[in-house]
Amino acid sequence: MCRVREMKSTNNKEAQIAYKMGNSWKQQIIAICIGILLTMLLVWVTMPNEGERLINRKCFKECKYKVENKGYRMSLLSSPAYIDAIEECHKRCAASSVIRGREQ
Repeated sequence: MCRVREMKSTNNKEAQIAYKMGNSWKQQIIAICIGILLTMLLVWVTMPNEGERLINRKCFKECKYKVENKGYRMSLLSSPAYIDAIEECHKRCAASSVIRGREQ
Protein backbone atom coordinates (compact mmCIF):
# COMPACT_ATOMS: atom_id res chain seq x y z
CA MET A 1 0.00 0.00 0.00
CA CYS A 2 2.84 2.33 0.83
CA ARG A 3 4.45 1.70 -2.57
CA VAL A 4 1.27 2.71 -4.37
CA ARG A 5 1.18 6.05 -2.53
CA GLU A 6 4.85 6.67 -3.36
CA MET A 7 4.15 5.99 -7.02
CA LYS A 8 1.13 8.29 -7.01
CA SER A 9 3.07 11.09 -5.32
CA THR A 10 5.93 10.67 -7.78
CA ASN A 11 3.49 10.79 -10.69
CA ASN A 12 1.85 13.89 -9.21
CA LYS A 13 5.23 15.62 -8.87
CA GLU A 14 6.13 14.73 -12.44
CA ALA A 15 2.77 16.00 -13.63
CA GLN A 16 3.27 19.27 -11.77
CA ILE A 17 6.73 19.75 -13.32
CA ALA A 18 5.36 18.99 -16.77
CA TYR A 19 2.49 21.43 -16.21
CA LYS A 20 4.89 24.18 -15.15
CA MET A 21 7.06 23.50 -18.20
CA GLY A 22 4.02 23.70 -20.45
CA ASN A 23 3.09 27.07 -19.03
CA SER A 24 6.49 28.54 -19.85
CA TRP A 25 5.75 28.88 -23.57
CA LYS A 26 6.19 32.64 -23.37
CA GLN A 27 9.76 32.24 -22.11
CA GLN A 28 10.44 29.65 -24.79
CA ILE A 29 9.22 31.98 -27.54
CA ILE A 30 11.30 34.83 -26.13
CA ALA A 31 14.37 32.55 -26.01
CA ILE A 32 13.82 31.49 -29.64
CA CYS A 33 13.49 35.13 -30.73
CA ILE A 34 16.67 36.10 -28.89
CA GLY A 35 18.47 33.14 -30.49
CA ILE A 36 17.30 34.16 -33.96
CA LEU A 37 18.43 37.76 -33.41
CA LEU A 38 21.85 36.67 -32.16
CA THR A 39 22.26 34.35 -35.15
CA MET A 40 21.31 37.13 -37.55
CA LEU A 41 23.79 39.49 -35.87
CA LEU A 42 26.59 36.90 -36.10
CA VAL A 43 25.89 36.28 -39.79
CA TRP A 44 25.79 40.01 -40.52
CA VAL A 45 29.13 40.60 -38.75
CA THR A 46 30.88 37.75 -40.58
CA MET A 47 29.60 38.54 -44.09
CA PRO A 48 32.23 39.61 -46.62
CA ASN A 49 32.32 43.23 -47.69
CA GLU A 50 31.74 44.43 -51.26
CA GLY A 51 35.42 44.19 -52.22
CA GLU A 52 35.71 40.63 -50.96
CA ARG A 53 32.58 39.63 -52.84
CA LEU A 54 33.99 41.04 -56.09
CA ILE A 55 37.25 39.14 -55.57
CA ASN A 56 35.37 35.92 -54.79
CA ARG A 57 33.18 36.28 -57.87
CA LYS A 58 36.13 37.01 -60.18
CA CYS A 59 38.26 34.21 -58.72
CA PHE A 60 35.47 31.66 -58.91
CA LYS A 61 34.87 32.39 -62.59
CA GLU A 62 38.59 32.15 -63.36
CA CYS A 63 39.07 28.98 -61.34
CA LYS A 64 36.04 27.25 -62.78
CA TYR A 65 37.36 27.87 -66.28
CA LYS A 66 40.92 26.74 -65.38
CA VAL A 67 39.81 23.60 -63.51
CA GLU A 68 37.41 22.49 -66.25
CA ASN A 69 40.17 22.98 -68.84
CA LYS A 70 42.38 20.64 -66.79
CA GLY A 71 39.78 17.90 -67.27
CA TYR A 72 37.97 17.97 -63.93
CA ARG A 73 34.22 17.56 -64.13
CA MET A 74 31.55 17.94 -61.51
CA SER A 75 29.98 14.50 -61.28
CA LEU A 76 28.96 12.07 -58.58
CA LEU A 77 32.27 10.19 -58.49
CA SER A 78 34.72 12.99 -59.28
CA SER A 79 33.15 15.85 -57.31
CA PRO A 80 35.64 15.68 -54.38
CA ALA A 81 38.60 16.13 -56.73
CA TYR A 82 36.79 18.93 -58.60
CA ILE A 83 35.95 20.75 -55.36
CA ASP A 84 39.51 20.35 -54.04
CA ALA A 85 40.93 21.74 -57.30
CA ILE A 86 38.54 24.72 -57.23
CA GLU A 87 39.39 25.36 -53.57
CA GLU A 88 43.16 25.38 -54.16
CA CYS A 89 42.83 27.62 -57.21
CA HIS A 90 40.50 29.99 -55.35
CA LYS A 91 42.88 30.30 -52.40
CA ARG A 92 45.77 31.23 -54.72
CA CYS A 93 43.64 33.63 -56.73
CA ALA A 94 42.17 35.39 -53.70
CA ALA A 95 45.59 35.72 -52.03
CA SER A 96 47.12 37.22 -55.17
CA SER A 97 44.13 39.54 -55.64
CA VAL A 98 44.41 40.80 -52.07
CA ILE A 99 48.16 41.39 -52.51
CA ARG A 100 47.54 43.20 -55.83
CA GLY A 101 44.83 45.30 -54.16
CA ARG A 102 47.20 46.37 -51.38
CA GLU A 103 49.93 47.36 -53.85
CA GLN A 104 47.61 49.68 -55.77
